[in-house]
Amino acid sequence: MEEGRQTRARWITVFATFLAFMGIGIVDPILPVIAESIGATHWQVEMLFTAYIFTMAIMMIPSGMMVSRIGDKRMMAIGLSIVTVVSLLCGLSNTIPQLSIFRAGWGLGNSMFFATAMTLLIALTPQANTAVGLYEAAIGLGMAGGPLVGGLLGQHSWRYPFIGTSIFIFIALLLVVFFVYDPNKGKPRKVVGMKEMRHLLTFPPFLKGAIGAMLYYYGFFVVLAYSPLIIGLSAIQIGFVFFGWGLCLAYGSAILAHRLEEKYTPKQILPYSLLLFAVFLLLLFITQSTWLMIVLIILSGLVSGLNNALFTSYVMDVSPYERGMTSGMYNFVRWMGAAIAPVLSGVIGHSISAKAPFMVAMVLALIAFAFLSLRKQQPSVTQTN
Repeated sequence: MEEGRQTRARWITVFATFLAFMGIGIVDPILPVIAESIGATHWQVEMLFTAYIFTMAIMMIPSGMMVSRIGDKRMMAIGLSIVTVVSLLCGLSNTIPQLSIFRAGWGLGNSMFFATAMTLLIALTPQANTAVGLYEAAIGLGMAGGPLVGGLLGQHSWRYPFIGTSIFIFIALLLVVFFVYDPNKGKPRKVVGMKEMRHLLTFPPFLKGAIGAMLYYYGFFVVLAYSPLIIGLSAIQIGFVFFGWGLCLAYGSAILAHRLEEKYTPKQILPYSLLLFAVFLLLLFITQSTWLMIVLIILSGLVSGLNNALFTSYVMDVSPYERGMTSGMYNFVRWMGAAIAPVLSGVIGHSISAKAPFMVAMVLALIAFAFLSLRKQQPSVTQTN
């Protein structure tokens, strides 16, 4: 009976994570439509991503601190409630400033959800690695479903994807409230303060993984948030492209990463997967063919899914602190790279060239590769006879 209850709660948490991440990609196919309808430039319309992600990254810290007082399930429900309301308000907006403000509110709600989703999933799953795989798979499928839903609804009106998301998130809220239980409820939990967070941010193995992830996530969101503006496809076509990308993302994070981790550690694999991601960015920079760009975008999802899962496993493994605080601080650092990427790419693409953002992302991916490849030199020991 208890096992069945735990299994049900686990899969509902995965499903809620899937719906929450749909909200990130659902804007993707309708970016050109919004720009045309409202009369916004590329960098202005990219603010819909930056306002969302920047707020989410900043609020990861207070959300991570509050969860020890409020509890995982209650925090998750509050976050989903906020997203339900602000996504509906996005659909009723008429200007970029209005959309950006409500997308920032969306980021606030998601910060509360993401601060708890992984730790709750780990508590509901027998093995932590399985929980990480399920979490990253939900992210991949959510990012696959988001653009597809956005494309299908967006071909009628750019407002419909936002309204549709509000309905989906409300369904997730009801499922969490009525069918998910918190296995940590009633158990004593250490209250996390700024002192512990400062210690974690200065812990070299964690810092190495988090900064590497931040540099990589810049490139990840150049592909996700910027490429729809220059690929020259309709909303539904962009939706199908990123649906394929998201399926590859899910396979890379849930299956490919798991198989590789059976033989190697994340630290051993990450430099090579980062280098391969940099190659994809270089090819996106130099290619002129639309069809080749489509293929490269879809296939890059495989490497991105692998990187996402490996970075998460690496950081969780090296941190000496509890998972809730580790997850919150890691998400704060890595999402800062994601927050900067969309709007900066819009500026770079407008002022230099449409393809220049891919080159910038490639350079940052190579820096992350070098950063993860560095090994601390052990002092030599002189033996005396």
